[in-house]
Amino acid sequence: MQLPPKLQEAIDQIAQHSPSLKKAREALSQGYREGRASPFADEAMRLAYLGSRMPATYAAIHKVLQNVSSIHHLLDLGAGPGTASWAAIDLFPMLEKITLVEKSKEAIALGQTLAKSSTSPALQTALWLNQSITDPIPTADAAILSYVLNEVKDPLSLIESFWNAVDLLIIIEPGTPRGFQLIRKIRQKLIDLNAHLIAPCPHAAACPIQGSDWCHFSARVERTRLHRLLKEGSLGYEDEKFSYVIASKTPCAPFSSRIIRQPQKQSGFVRLSVCADSGKLEEKTVTRKNKELYRKARDAEWGDSF
Repeated sequence: MQLPPKLQEAIDQIAQHSPSLKKAREALSQGYREGRASPFADEAMRLAYLGSRMPATYAAIHKVLQNVSSIHHLLDLGAGPGTASWAAIDLFPMLEKITLVEKSKEAIALGQTLAKSSTSPALQTALWLNQSITDPIPTADAAILSYVLNEVKDPLSLIESFWNAVDLLIIIEPGTPRGFQLIRKIRQKLIDLNAHLIAPCPHAAACPIQGSDWCHFSARVERTRLHRLLKEGSLGYEDEKFSYVIASKTPCAPFSSRIIRQPQKQSGFVRLSVCADSGKLEEKTVTRKNKELYRKARDAEWGDSF
């Protein structure tokens, strides 16, 4: 997965006029260590975000949004520079309206600069609201919160207000044990609000993940030259891990299971670890004897419905 060419070109232009990469690398490392510094606090940190975190976040959001059929008006909450909105316009070219809510004026200014490079009318004419996600929010078809709620003091208290504003709610958090625990709590809150789960869960029973295990997925990110320099890495890619939940007020077509681990593809058979519609975790072995199912299993990837 790569950023759209127009967006990458805009980032490269910004990088040409930014402080040294060394300073940006230091800002990136310090922000991760402290876990609290805004990624838009100064020019070096903005470059670090654009070069490193934006591609990874975009890849995760893009993969999650593939579970959604259409969106006409998107509410991008805690939008940063609009990463989720860029992913949405790539998947939904008929997207008509975007409203972005962001409390950082620096992030908004950066997002508006990047949006100028887009050919999407929805992004070029997007409404940016300089406010917190804890303030009253407008209504829309769908709302997305990506890598946002882990920074809020009491995230569960906000879920009902988000749910009341939209028909479709998409929430993504880091694919860590802590990120998954938050998603699990949000999932249950949405079930209590009579939401219909779209993904990743094939059921609304109690989450079967137990102990120190956690449910997460992965998106592969192709590193640009700027990305490699910032991370000081030699690999041409990295894998972004994420946990998520999508809920709708409208029932969706059911599916039987979700692949929750990397499929083990061997000669003549495929082993799949799945969360099934029975509400249980199951191990499935698909052999070549069942030609059609075997073909599907060979093509299946971690995170797919099956």
